[in-house]
Amino acid sequence: MKKLLMVLPMVLLAFTLAVAQRTVTGTVTDEEGTPLIGASVLVKGTTSGTVTDVEGAYSVRVPEGSNVLVISYTGYANREIELGASDVVDVALSESAELLDEIVVTALGFETKRSKVGVASSTVEGGALTRSGEVGLINSLAGKSAGINIVSSSGDPGSGSRIQIRGATSITGDLQPLIVIDGVPIFNDSYYGEAFGGQARGNSGSLGSGGGVTQQSRLNDINPEDIASVEVLRGASAAAVWGSRAANGVIVITTKKGRYNRNKQWNVTFNSSVAFDEVNREVPLNTAYGRGINGKFQFVPSGGLSWGDRIADRPGGTDAFITDPNAAGYAGYFETADGTRYYALANGTNDNTHGGKNSRDVFSPYETLFQTGSTVSNSLGVTSATENGSVYFSVANLRQEGVIKSGSDYDRTTARLNATTRLGNKFTVDVNAGYTYSTSNRVQMGSNLNGLFLGGLRSAIDFNDGVYVGTYVNADGKAFPDRQRAYRNPLGANTNSIYDNPAWMIRNIESTTKVNRILGKVELRYEPTSWLNLTARTGLDTYTDEREDVYPVISSGSNGGGRFTKETITRTQINSDFIARARFELTDDIALAALAGVGLNDQRLDDHGTNSRSFINPFSPPQLNNATNYELFNREEVIRTAGIYATLGFEFYDQVYLNLSGRNDWLSTLPVNDNSVFYPAADVAWQFTKLMSNRDILSSGRIRAGYGQVGRGPDPYLTGFDFYAPTASNTGFGEGWGPGVNPGAYGGAFAQSSIAGNPEIKPEIKTEIEGGLDLGFAKDRINLGFTYYTNTTDDLIIAVGQPSSTGFTQQIANAASIENKGIELEVDFGIIDNQDLSFNIYGNFTRNRNEVTKMTGTESLLLAGFSGGSSRAVVGEQLGVLFAGTWARDANGNLDLDENGFPQLGDVSGVIGDPNPDWKAGIGGLLNYKGFSLNVLFDHSEGGDIWNGTRGALAYFGMAEYTTTTTTLTEQQANTLKVHGGATVAEQYPYWRNGDGSYTVRGEIKDYGAGDVFVGELFYRSGPGSGFTGPEEEFVEDATWTRLREVTLSYNFGNNLTNWLRGASLSFTGRNLLLWTDYQGNDPDTNLTGAGQNGFGLDYFQNPGTRTYRIALNLNF
Repeated sequence: MKKLLMVLPMVLLAFTLAVAQRTVTGTVTDEEGTPLIGASVLVKGTTSGTVTDVEGAYSVRVPEGSNVLVISYTGYANREIELGASDVVDVALSESAELLDEIVVTALGFETKRSKVGVASSTVEGGALTRSGEVGLINSLAGKSAGINIVSSSGDPGSGSRIQIRGATSITGDLQPLIVIDGVPIFNDSYYGEAFGGQARGNSGSLGSGGGVTQQSRLNDINPEDIASVEVLRGASAAAVWGSRAANGVIVITTKKGRYNRNKQWNVTFNSSVAFDEVNREVPLNTAYGRGINGKFQFVPSGGLSWGDRIADRPGGTDAFITDPNAAGYAGYFETADGTRYYALANGTNDNTHGGKNSRDVFSPYETLFQTGSTVSNSLGVTSATENGSVYFSVANLRQEGVIKSGSDYDRTTARLNATTRLGNKFTVDVNAGYTYSTSNRVQMGSNLNGLFLGGLRSAIDFNDGVYVGTYVNADGKAFPDRQRAYRNPLGANTNSIYDNPAWMIRNIESTTKVNRILGKVELRYEPTSWLNLTARTGLDTYTDEREDVYPVISSGSNGGGRFTKETITRTQINSDFIARARFELTDDIALAALAGVGLNDQRLDDHGTNSRSFINPFSPPQLNNATNYELFNREEVIRTAGIYATLGFEFYDQVYLNLSGRNDWLSTLPVNDNSVFYPAADVAWQFTKLMSNRDILSSGRIRAGYGQVGRGPDPYLTGFDFYAPTASNTGFGEGWGPGVNPGAYGGAFAQSSIAGNPEIKPEIKTEIEGGLDLGFAKDRINLGFTYYTNTTDDLIIAVGQPSSTGFTQQIANAASIENKGIELEVDFGIIDNQDLSFNIYGNFTRNRNEVTKMTGTESLLLAGFSGGSSRAVVGEQLGVLFAGTWARDANGNLDLDENGFPQLGDVSGVIGDPNPDWKAGIGGLLNYKGFSLNVLFDHSEGGDIWNGTRGALAYFGMAEYTTTTTTLTEQQANTLKVHGGATVAEQYPYWRNGDGSYTVRGEIKDYGAGDVFVGELFYRSGPGSGFTGPEEEFVEDATWTRLREVTLSYNFGNNLTNWLRGASLSFTGRNLLLWTDYQGNDPDTNLTGAGQNGFGLDYFQNPGTRTYRIALNLNF
């Protein structure tokens, strides 16, 4: 009875509490319907709360008097849901671009609140990357962050892109940011290798020619589906803990991990997508005139020119082949596998300008060479977590066939395992392991006799490149099988076609890669007390890149006779850190967070291989034992860095945050007796709105400022002498996109570099100051972030001229400086936000001004390009300005004309343009309505110049569309207007006289300031009107563009669709759908020298960019 009396009050109390509260259940998903595992669900004003399980489901008890749930998840906008009568509440969270109070990842991979950091950074969530549909990670960042500039090299599968943060900070050093994944630095260069020229001494911005193909960025080895978030650390003070590797900023990648699941179940996610690619822009070409000169057809065009007859004036029908062996002009024939024969044709004359060419057929290179490309991607992710650990495992495969009909593909298979386990109450172990196996075949491009567009766009429009291989039978009846037919070799009579037929090239020249890469990390964390955390972390990045290049015997240029290159590149990086973190509550209002660490980094490169040339048996497989000449090459590097670092973070009254940090590095690439460098940094942030009592309008505000120094260590072995095998590429001769002449192939020896080392070399040091303001309005639904920065990089490493008495021409020295100033703006407007409908507008703006302020011993330094048009460092200009020949001008800047009224080529070169954009911006919108989601992103680049070398060359060959203007002149005009050289139109082209005495002539009337002249063939072919014969200044164009970067429409079918299918969504994505630009070439977002060189703004027969359409299915089990 006593026990019953004791229990009864407790039962009554429990019954009373149960009646006074309710239980609310539901699910939390992202805007695409994917369950958010571990999302926080709190009852506002109470301590009652829970987290979602693997299905995104939750169940929470709501006390009487409480009616608001607060839903939050890292990287997503918080939502407050007012409860109604229903006890089931499903919530969809939108990815947040808010600048205040987000959780951000620091340079070392630890999480902190953005409000506690006094420098600017941007967070891009993994969903935004995968939604873009990009194969590579770099391009998926485009338009999504202030302060970064991304330029593609081409649309080839797997090709690398150039990424730059807050302007250029070096002249000869690498400009790519440091990439840190899960706290471990990894490789991110587009290494070109030694096989085709190698690396010139003291110029890490020029990593060889790469054999005329674009190289891949190693960042493409990472599966975007594995990425949880990307943090772009733009400021020096944020990156200073990486010291000598942080001059270009830091991009911190956090991969996915398992999250807590109260049911201890496994969650399986399957993603499948298929995408279709097409060429997004075509170069405007001549489609009106055939091959030849002076308006007359030529079967073998002089110089490969298309200044022939007007195709529309031909009679049509079958060409008049010279098939009779006894007839004049008989040259044998070319026979294809199906028995079709092609014979020579008679050249045109004054009386018959088309000669034997009767057909009016034209052949577009875009139809001959390109197709609809495709990408198929499948990935499987498995995740689970308990109180004692978590597991994330994924496997994925991507297969991409490029838009080029053959020889262009990329295949990537990845696997990743991220596991965390708690060993008791104080120890935690993280193990992250990633493996990538990729293969690719890349197509020749650029200034390269084997290049796709060098032959493809120069080929006369009336020559069919689609017929490219067969047997040549000469006039004596002797057969020569397996010959290449090209427009300058129309019967295949020569083994060297000058330019390869591009349709033959893509099917016969191979540039393949096979990459095996391992990324790994082991991290042990020990928490002996509540205020101290010790972390021991070791990471590994190692890859082997096996490359083979095959040029058959009948390849054009210096590869004629056959060439087989086999190269193996192995790079390994081991990084170890021991870090201690502590937090002290000094008073009720002051706290201190301290960090101290020691780090060791070891990088190794082994690049070796063989070039074999001149095949003994042209019909045998390309092997080393089938060559006459051999060329061995090898490059080895070891770089070691040891560092200690510390940070002190003071928190005052929960509103002022002061962070001090410093790192000291010891570098193996510096002199042994002077290899220590210290990098200090500090930043401060004040949330001034915490002093305000009324924050209905201005809900949050923060003022911040930062100062920091970071650096770039020298390349290895610059302190002493260097020996190398001279080639056309690394001695400054040649165009840099073909093979060099290596004496090792002919029994020669290595030579001592003419550039002396420097036993007193120092690192390049960047010093940066930034300040900014972050504002949030209307309960942080409207957010603005503004930053101004200025940085100066001193002691830049360049080669300085030396007197001949030293025995050297130059010496490596710290002899240059460069500075950047800029502003950054990020905005986020949450216009609508309720359970069924939300609409968010986000955007960013970047403006950077750069200047080379000092270069000892020279005013101009070549970065990339040709002996004519080039990208250079010039004192007083932005880095990379275009430098080339100019028009002759008088003292007033007017064109200096010749005696006939035509402009003339000047005798000096100078700055003709600046490829750096004036500003860049991105603006997008995200609309969610029930299960539907629509995301749209526009990207804009204003100003900047690009040298259209393609247009300049095509003008010479008569293949540029603007050279096809046809003008009818009166008889008087034809007898008075002069062509270039001094003859009148009537004198030069008597065969274009019409029956009424008028002349219909290819060209147009122009006035350059001294009266009308006739601008036509001779102006472009022998006068100064083309890129081959005139100033490059004529072909500099405005590079402004606006593009519809991304459009994604998705639908979420809901959760718990069946007992085994927990969720599904379907999405449609378009990328680069629209492009607005006045540029007269390919997509202006391109660069001849790819991602590995510091010069840019050069367009010379690059492979085209692409437009993409993608459909993706996501399933959750």
